[in-house]
Amino acid sequence: MIDAVSSPRAQLVELLWQLKQNFDQENDSSLRFVHFNTLLNDPVYRAEIITRAIQSDNRKIRALGLKLQEANRDGVLLHKRPTASLPTPLTNPDIAETLGSRHPSSGKPSGLYAWVALAVVVLCMAGYFAYDPVRQLIAGQQTIKGSLFGQNTWHAGTTWVLDGIVYVEAGGSLTIEPGTRIEGKPGSALVITRDATLFSRGQENAPIVFTSTQPEGTRTAGDWGGVVMLGSAPVNVANAHIEGIPDGDTRGAFGGSDADGSCGVMEYTRVEFAGFEVYANNELNGLTLGGCGSSTIIRNVQVHRALDDGIEVFGGTVDLKHIIITGAADDSLDWDMGWRGRVQFLVVQQHANVGDNAFEGDNLKANPDATPISAPVMYNVTLISPRSHEKYHRAMTLKVGTGGHFNNMIIDGFSGETIDLKGGETVRRIQEGELTFNSMMVHKVGSRGLTFFDSENMDNDDDNGFDERRYFQSRSVGAQFGTDPLLTRDATSTSHPDFAPTSRSPARNGATAIPQGEFWDEAADYLGAMRPGSAQTWADNWTAFPLN
Repeated sequence: MIDAVSSPRAQLVELLWQLKQNFDQENDSSLRFVHFNTLLNDPVYRAEIITRAIQSDNRKIRALGLKLQEANRDGVLLHKRPTASLPTPLTNPDIAETLGSRHPSSGKPSGLYAWVALAVVVLCMAGYFAYDPVRQLIAGQQTIKGSLFGQNTWHAGTTWVLDGIVYVEAGGSLTIEPGTRIEGKPGSALVITRDATLFSRGQENAPIVFTSTQPEGTRTAGDWGGVVMLGSAPVNVANAHIEGIPDGDTRGAFGGSDADGSCGVMEYTRVEFAGFEVYANNELNGLTLGGCGSSTIIRNVQVHRALDDGIEVFGGTVDLKHIIITGAADDSLDWDMGWRGRVQFLVVQQHANVGDNAFEGDNLKANPDATPISAPVMYNVTLISPRSHEKYHRAMTLKVGTGGHFNNMIIDGFSGETIDLKGGETVRRIQEGELTFNSMMVHKVGSRGLTFFDSENMDNDDDNGFDERRYFQSRSVGAQFGTDPLLTRDATSTSHPDFAPTSRSPARNGATAIPQGEFWDEAADYLGAMRPGSAQTWADNWTAFPLN
């Protein structure tokens, strides 16, 4: 027989009841009424109420919330199963009253009625503990929804299915084993909140894959939401809130003063068929990085067929290395809000019928001079487009005051133009030394592959008369226009691309020296992301390019 005082489950029910009572006494108009039965049986609702309790100004409510947070690990109260023994009545008379019985001193029916009522509740709770909708295990598959607290591990060999937006809450962590597959249902996403940590560390021959729940052959961009990582590194706007998370939900907050902070690790990881528009002009991307600091590791990551941007970086100091972005439906790499990270070895491949810019860089639309000013530092970049007849593709659009330092680049095949600078603030960054370009090879861009830049006369002037053609073809930039980097025919293949130039490529020469430092590979003395003539590259074994 279970002792009502010593049973962990009975004590937890007691704590939940105390939490409900204290919330009801608070008269919090934003919360209205805590439904006790829902609190017992709905793990998502329970996690939300516990989170509210932890954030409460009421000391007693906060203490109850902290006790329950530990007990509510992964949404399952202590991972227990009730025994077959009959329970004794709960000691709290108010709980007993909610179950249809009365305290013996009231003189009203108790005894058998209390036992029957309590047995019904225990059976319901038994059903809850036996079938947990947060972690539903079906033939090697687990469905995850709601909030994750504490330390969590997703093991290889199990397919983890995201149902709705899954939050790793502040103070928590999620470790994903090499070779693990995560599938997102429509409308789902994984959000690593500020002060939480993701460890998605795959291996070259065992990458971690985030993809769609839809059957292979029917998958498409936007099937699910993507991965969001939020941190406390500087951004240039107060009270920053990430796109795709409802306004007012504090779990969307990011930014702070910790430039060296970490959102975690994403390594040998693919994100496929992600990104959706939550509502007008508010989208999730394949991978979203908001306020992530320089201790974050984003390395050997591919984002494939995202409906919005491939990767969008909102401020912070996060670095990117060995990155491939393929088939993004908007911009491949987008940044704003003062991003000042470093990038080396980045490939963008746009598909013929979708997409806009390979790069779109902003500082801050509301204030182009907001600090810190966006100014990523990039070396060894390859931007490829198949010269689409359907889409106007630009290699780079830099606007609203962004800076940046772009070195050792190959730009090949864009139907629109090479680089468009928009706004007087952006042009001013050149004069300030915050926007520089060195060692670029540009081939087959614009009309008939020969124009490279659009004319900007009269109404088309969007940069106070700055002449991109004259500037980029000047000696100060050192760009080669019309020089063929000798990419292979497979460079634009959507199913089996090869991004390395041939061994005869002129991209072997003319590189700007790589900076010294632990992050940089100083041996990359060539233009583009892949060493010319390489039979094997850093993209082998862990990348994939499914069309659907």
